[in-house]
Amino acid sequence: MTLIGSFFVMFCSVGFINAFGIFEEYYGTVYLPSKSASDISWLGSFNLFIMFGLTLPVGFLNDKFGPEVLMKVGSVITLLALFLASISKSYATLFLTQGFLFGLGCAITILPAFATVPRWFVKGRGLAMGIVVSGSSLGGVIWPIVLRRLLYNPSVGFGWAVRISAFIMLPLLLIACVTIKLPKTNKAQGHGKPDLSIVKNPVLIILACSLFFVYLGLFSPFFYITGWTISLGLNVNMGFYMVSIINAASLFGRIIPGVLADKMGPYNVMILSAGLSGIICVTWTSAKSIGTIVVLSLAYGFASGAVIGLQGACAAAIAKPSQYGVAMGAMMAVVSIAGLIGSPINGQILAAHGYLGVALFSGLALILGMVVLIPARLKLNRNPIAKA
Repeated sequence: MTLIGSFFVMFCSVGFINAFGIFEEYYGTVYLPSKSASDISWLGSFNLFIMFGLTLPVGFLNDKFGPEVLMKVGSVITLLALFLASISKSYATLFLTQGFLFGLGCAITILPAFATVPRWFVKGRGLAMGIVVSGSSLGGVIWPIVLRRLLYNPSVGFGWAVRISAFIMLPLLLIACVTIKLPKTNKAQGHGKPDLSIVKNPVLIILACSLFFVYLGLFSPFFYITGWTISLGLNVNMGFYMVSIINAASLFGRIIPGVLADKMGPYNVMILSAGLSGIICVTWTSAKSIGTIVVLSLAYGFASGAVIGLQGACAAAIAKPSQYGVAMGAMMAVVSIAGLIGSPINGQILAAHGYLGVALFSGLALILGMVVLIPARLKLNRNPIAKA
């Protein structure tokens, strides 16, 4: 049941953020037309920064008190943020509600979801984590379609589009609050003094640095594939559905590599996935027809899905159960910096050098992240073909 609740948390949090490309296009053309692409991208990037950046203190609280209280508080904040965003009329109020408050609610819910699942699974942990994170992929498939139909419907508009989204999340988060619990054998550990020694682990430090570079470019196709498709003069509706196509492929990319990670090791699969994502991203703008963009979107969604799905398994592989919250929180805190600056940097690159510049920067950042991760994998096992 914890697996189901954690799946719903990812659907409502990261899955909703994965649909930011729809908001970005809507804000730029309808709701906030006076704002630049870089200005609007700050809404999404600050959201990621808060969501990941606050996971370290949330991880500390999770390891000390357990997930139950955090889930209730985080769910309330998440829903409150959306209801307040629905009545926002300016960039500043959207920044506070959709950017800050929604990110805060997500931070308080995703960390307990991430840190509790590994305590239930020793065997098949990679698959379990992949299933959890696939909730964000399913959200990334469904939310863009829902938001596209609601935002551009004159009888619905922005306010009710966001409120309806909150009402969809309400029962899912209620289920998550009821089901995300520690195993009975872990209850005492869940309320003990958090073990902070894991933050000095060199493998965790290298993993966090690797993910910093990966996240500089990881979300660029998610955020900009719609704009790229429309800029080519292709079918506008297909442009909006590209975000859903990427996330549909990402759904399988978070589950299937999880199975491989249980056999090959999460670090081996993570390295392959990050490198493949970078190569695909670099060639992104060579796709200039609906067919080739769909193929590239499917390939990128699958490869990048593994990167997102395995980061939790990589952290759990080097930590004790009592350290899961702090380990994942520390890792995500570093990632949050990349989440904060990545999209605005890409927005500036887009303005100066077009989509080719965005593709090159993002793809090379992913490849650099892959290279940085190799020493961490070798620290676990010097044998390059061994499970790690």
